[in-house]
Amino acid sequence: MSTGHDLTYYCPNERPLVLHHMIIRRKSSVVTIEFQVKRGDCEIICKSRWQLFKDVSQTLPFIRAALLCCLLAAVASSNKADILVNRHHHHSQGHSWDYLLFVREWPGVACMAPDAQSHQCMVPGVVRNWTVHGIWPTKDNTEGPNYCDDGDKFDASKIKSLIPKLNRFWPNLYADESPTSFWEHEWTKHGTCAKSLPALGDEYKFFSETLNLNKKFNIDSALYDANIIPSDSRQYMLNDIKQAIMRQYNAEPIIDCIQGDNGQYLFDLRICLDKEFQVRSCDQGSSHECDGGSPIFYPPIRNGTVKFIK
Repeated sequence: MSTGHDLTYYCPNERPLVLHHMIIRRKSSVVTIEFQVKRGDCEIICKSRWQLFKDVSQTLPFIRAALLCCLLAAVASSNKADILVNRHHHHSQGHSWDYLLFVREWPGVACMAPDAQSHQCMVPGVVRNWTVHGIWPTKDNTEGPNYCDDGDKFDASKIKSLIPKLNRFWPNLYADESPTSFWEHEWTKHGTCAKSLPALGDEYKFFSETLNLNKKFNIDSALYDANIIPSDSRQYMLNDIKQAIMRQYNAEPIIDCIQGDNGQYLFDLRICLDKEFQVRSCDQGSSHECDGGSPIFYPPIRNGTVKFIK
C-alpha cells in the first residue's frame, strides 16, 4: 500500500526529458523511491513511499505502477502553466517562508553524490573543514520557495572581498564549471527568497551572514569534541553523531548519507534556524537520511580530483 507521493517541478526551458538518477532506499518496512528527470535546466523530482508487504514480490508491481504514474504526472505537469515555475523563475504561490534550512556537506564524501558523477569533482587544497552547501528559506511542511526574483542578478563583484573565505568554506567542487557558478546558483535559487529577511537583504549580506553562521555552528569542533574524527578505519553510529551536535547547539540535526558498496558515508548535515538565527526543530526529514542501524563511514578529505569512492 502506498504511503505517499511528492512531485517537485522546476523548468525554465522546454527540452526533451532525460532520466537523471534514481535512488531506492529501505528503512524498516517502508521503501522510498526517488528519481530525478531533467530537461535542459529543468528539474523534476518524484518521491514515492511504500509500505512493504511481508512478501516483497507482491509490492513490486504496485511500486512500478506508482513510478510510471508519477513520471507521467511530471511530464503532464510540464505543460500546465498554472503550476509551473515560469521562464522567469517566479513561483505562482508566493515567496513567504517560515525558517532557514542550513545545509553543510562533508568534502570527503561530496564527490560521491550522484550529481557529482557528471562533473570533474575536485576538493580545493584550501578546503579542510565541513563546507556550506546553502541556507534555504523553507515553508513549514513543504519545500521552497525558490527563484523569487530573477531581476536581482548575481554579481560576483559585490562579494569580491568575501571570495577568499568563500573558496575555503563555500567552495565550488566542480572544476569543470566557473568558480562562481555555485554561488550564482545559490543566490538565484535561494538568496533571492532569503533577502526578504533584512539580515540577508542583499547579495553581500546573504553570503556574509551565512559565513558567520557557519562559524557559529561549527560542525568540525562539535564532532571533534565527541571524538568523531575523519578516519579510513573507524565508523560511527548515527545517534552518536546526532548527540554530538545536540550537546553543542541544542538542535537535532538532519543527517544525510550516500550509499556505497561498503556501506553508508556521511554526506551532509542540516539544522533549522528561525528568522533570528536561533535553532529550532525541523518539521520534516530528508529522503537521504542515514540508516540509524548501520555504521557510517566518515573518511578524511582528500584534496585534488576525486574519483567515485565506494
